[in-house]
Amino acid sequence: MALQVVIVDDEMHGSESLALMIREFCPELEIAAMASGVKQAVEMIDLHNPAIVFLDIEMPDGSGFEVIERTKNIAYHVIFTTAYEQYALKALKINALDYLLKPISADELMAAVKKVSKIEPRFKSELEHLLSRLREPARRDNITLPCQDGFVLIETVNILRMEADSNYTHVYTNDQKKLTVSKTLKELENLVPPENFLRVHSAHLVNLNKVEKYIKGDGGYLVLTDMTTVPVSRANKSALFQKLNLKF
Repeated sequence: MALQVVIVDDEMHGSESLALMIREFCPELEIAAMASGVKQAVEMIDLHNPAIVFLDIEMPDGSGFEVIERTKNIAYHVIFTTAYEQYALKALKINALDYLLKPISADELMAAVKKVSKIEPRFKSELEHLLSRLREPARRDNITLPCQDGFVLIETVNILRMEADSNYTHVYTNDQKKLTVSKTLKELENLVPPENFLRVHSAHLVNLNKVEKYIKGDGGYLVLTDMTTVPVSRANKSALFQKLNLKF
């Protein structure tokens, strides 16, 4: 039996484009309704009781967050859709199941649907709790990372480094654990405190508080407190020296 979905987007071409992609690439879904504003979205969600809501964030009569607050449906998956990356990052921080950054690609759509199909729907009380966290000043002393069976919360002080691996990132922690997440290094870089973390190479982000020494070379390399080494690119060498208050 197909899962019912509601698409909420104030731009008709956005809704229609997403609907076409869903029909072509996600046959397990069935579009129950499309809405162009908060009031209509609330009505459609309460009427159809969808399993998934593709929810735009900015609309003329309010925001996607207001839709969540006003719906009576006690549980449904939310996949935020937005053209504004700052909202996408906030959605990630508050534990949103996923977000799609416009223009939406087929691969990202299928990945988001696959992810939510493996996790229990958020209950209204939990969604409201997440919204309350969104309204709080952004905290960067910990980050939320997706894992196979949900999410894991990690204090940034316990992160040694991060290493890019295509569209995945390996996160290494103080206790010698390695966590692989389906987020790019750039996405995670935006979630950690910039005063403590630095991209020293296209594939490497390090916690500067974990640097043991710097070894000279073309770009050189860093030795961290766990004795692992991280290359420094020539392009990032100047920024590293400024952060560490060193001179060439």
